[in-house]
Order: sequence, then structure tokens, then C-alpha cells
Amino acid sequence: MKLSVAVRSPWMANQVALTSKNMLFLGCPRYTPKEDTPALARRDQNGKMLPFPGNGWNAWKPGADGRNAFVYLNSVHVFADDTVWVVDQGSLSADAFPEQFSTPQPGAQKIVQLSSDTGEILKVLRFDDSILPAGAKMNDLRFHGSKMYVTDSGLGAIIVHDFDIGKTTRRLSGRKPMLAKEVKMTLALQPDAKEKPFTPPNSDMIEISQDGEWLFWAAPTGPLFKVETRYLNDAEMADDELEKKVQHVADIEFSSGCAMDTLGNFYFCETKTGKITLLSPSGKTATFTSDPDFVRPDGAFISADRHLYVPRKPREPGGLAETPFAIYSVSLPQSFDGIDIGSAVTGAV
Repeated sequence: MKLSVAVRSPWMANQVALTSKNMLFLGCPRYTPKEDTPALARRDQNGKMLPFPGNGWNAWKPGADGRNAFVYLNSVHVFADDTVWVVDQGSLSADAFPEQFSTPQPGAQKIVQLSSDTGEILKVLRFDDSILPAGAKMNDLRFHGSKMYVTDSGLGAIIVHDFDIGKTTRRLSGRKPMLAKEVKMTLALQPDAKEKPFTPPNSDMIEISQDGEWLFWAAPTGPLFKVETRYLNDAEMADDELEKKVQHVADIEFSSGCAMDTLGNFYFCETKTGKITLLSPSGKTATFTSDPDFVRPDGAFISADRHLYVPRKPREPGGLAETPFAIYSVSLPQSFDGIDIGSAVTGAV
């Protein structure tokens, strides 16, 4: 399948999401002190990317108060109600910033819901130390009905929040299925960069089945795991027992992001290979698209009109293009290599 450029951005983007009316949003992380970027951007009617919501939420600078501003967005997603949900880790990378900026200020790590039309802040969720102990980093989230599931890639855990009763629980914290493995990989984006040992984030990617009965997750190194949500939602079940319910789904190549369709297919964005690998519920795999001239495909998203969107950084002769950054898309066929293809999972019951 051939990718085409959906939009170009003046800022690096590692997350993309669209409403049912194809209103497109990008998550733009502040990777280094050189990054002069908003955290969240929206495509306007002329195709131009602009900071969203365009006020103090996008004006944060290192050292400023991060409670009511976007510090470091690690996830941007749109679900059934067409509002925008973002996960703000509340601190910058310890690899590029001093400790004072790589440790979250109280209340800076949060989940924010915005109106996709106006940018109005609809909800801000913050959790106490029992849910986010020191070292925890909320990574990504999925919904099914009133339940929200969030990965913690810092310590490794699943956070479950029930909006109907306002209760939050932290599950499987630090358990083996939540932890990443050390790998060797190229961390820098220079053509002559060398591979080095690297331990990536813990439980990172997260997806939920169309019927809401299974939650899936993986560290970038894999494997892909799953557990029935009825066990995950049972606060009376101890983690020792819950861990026994976790099932191994598949080993995967190092991946920065993924998406899942309504028929249970996964689309893994492989960091090293530049491939998007399709994994079907039967276990069959296929290379959905591949291009050696692109590096580090990241957080993927399936739109309502059945397009797969993927932020990737294009490689150009002599090195890596700095700007503009490109977000690519491909139309999903009805089937691929004998695998039936579904639509977007929106979290609707």
C-alpha cells in the first residue's frame, strides 16, 4: 500500500488524530531545548497547521507553571464524541533537559479534554500519588463507554478510571507484562549514528477491542499482551490473581506506535524498519506498507473515513529533513493479503 502526504507541519509531530469531519490535530512534543513548538496544533480550512487552542495552554516555557498549560503531550486522540483528549506527562525528557524540568511539578501531569471546535477545556483529570507515584508517566489512553484505560510507561501499569462513579484504580504496577526489554538501537537521527543499548519506555501502546471486552498493551519492545476488562475492572481482584489472567498475544518488532481496527487487526509502526506491519487476530502478519526512505513512524490513527494516518520523519539525500515534517495517510482496503480490514474503534458502546 502506498502512503501519501496528508499534511505538512512546521513542528515535529509524533501524534495525529481526526474528528469524524476530518478536523486534524497533531501532538508536537518538545524533544530538545531547541524545539520552539506548541504542544497541540489543528489544521485550518486552508490546510495550515496552527497552535490549538491558541492561548496560554500552548505558551508554556521551561520553568513556567505547568498546571494549566501543555508541557509535554505524549498522546492526542479523538473518540466517538469528537472531542480531543490529550495526555500531558507534565515534564520534559531527562535525556535533553536538567532534572528541574524533567521532574513533573505537582499537578502538571494530567489528562485534558477539549472541544474540537472551540478549544474550550472541557475536563482536566489529575491523579494523586496512589495512582501516579514518583516515576510514573501517563502515556496513552483508550475508552469504552464510561471506562478510561491509561498506560503508565514510566513504572509500567494500567490506570482504570470509571467516569460514572469517579473511581480510579492502578493495576499491575511494575509487573513483568508491563515492562520493556533492553535493546540496541540508534537513538540519534543522524545518518552516521551508532547503535547503543537502550531501555525504552514500559507499557506504552494501548488498544481496546470493539466490544470493550479485551484490553491490549505493549512496551515498544513487545510482546503484545491482553487481558479481559472484566478482570481489570474488578477492584476486588488482587494484582497477583489479575496477572495470571494476562495473555501473551504476539512478539513484535520494536514499535513506536500502533492502531487497531474494529476487526481486531493491529497496525504496528516499526521504529527500526520503517514498516507498518499488519497483525491479524489469527496471528497472520503482513507488511502493510514499507519505505526505506522514511524513519521512525510513530502514533498511528484510523479516521472515520477509513484512512490510516501515521506521523513519520522523511529522509532526504545527505541526511534528514528538519522541516516541514510530514504526516502520511493510506486508504484502508476491504482486505489485504487475505486479511479482512475493519474501521476505526471509537470507544462507543
